[in-house]
Amino acid sequence: MPAVYLVIGLPGSGRNEVVLNLIEGGLGAEQSISIFHPHNDVPTEGTLKHAHIKLEPFSFRDGHFAFEPKADTSEENDVAFFLSDGRVSVIDQIEAFPPWLASRGLELARVILVVDCALAAAHPEVAAWHEACVHFTDCVLMNRRNALSNVWAQQFQKKFAEARFPCVFCNVKDNAVENAPLVLFPEARRMSLVFDHIDPIDELELDEENLPEEPFTLENKPDPYFERMPGGQRRKPVPDVSEFLPK
Repeated sequence: MPAVYLVIGLPGSGRNEVVLNLIEGGLGAEQSISIFHPHNDVPTEGTLKHAHIKLEPFSFRDGHFAFEPKADTSEENDVAFFLSDGRVSVIDQIEAFPPWLASRGLELARVILVVDCALAAAHPEVAAWHEACVHFTDCVLMNRRNALSNVWAQQFQKKFAEARFPCVFCNVKDNAVENAPLVLFPEARRMSLVFDHIDPIDELELDEENLPEEPFTLENKPDPYFERMPGGQRRKPVPDVSEFLPK
């Protein structure tokens, strides 16, 4: 069963280059690798030079991932990287990802977020987008921060540390991480439980003096970002950041 890494990031964040660096620095050349990528976001030319890397384009439509014919073959590989589409709803894609994994009998190794620090500093409006992503993330990679002070990066991370987010933060320099095996280590350090197999009865707070009088259905609590109001809108909306992205 291949290890599957979900890699979140906006266009222009250097995510494709970072993924190539993780492959070259953290995985053996003998391993076969699939990169699932948005059809309009082709991986770097350097990636194309590796014969053991297979590219699998997809599109996201109506809440589902759509693949080209015969493209969805990740089970034949040792490792798979799934790059979300940065131009459509990240929450919709994360919500659709566990069913996609389950339908193929795959297990998530880790969720990685690549932050375009230059964009985040220039446009504070994208802060809520990053906050939502960090909620689901095990390892946050701080990229494109060469022109920024260390104070900005420290402030970015401080709010998550104060809220006791367990995710790991790592700096990226020239699209390269210092310790690729550490980033790829399959340890869950995210706030969200949507990728974990939780028995709904474990979430109940029941004792002999606190038993429900009416029949009830056992099901997991929805993630705060997945909850919807009666009209269908997300109870905790995430802003559309497309206007800040490169055309």
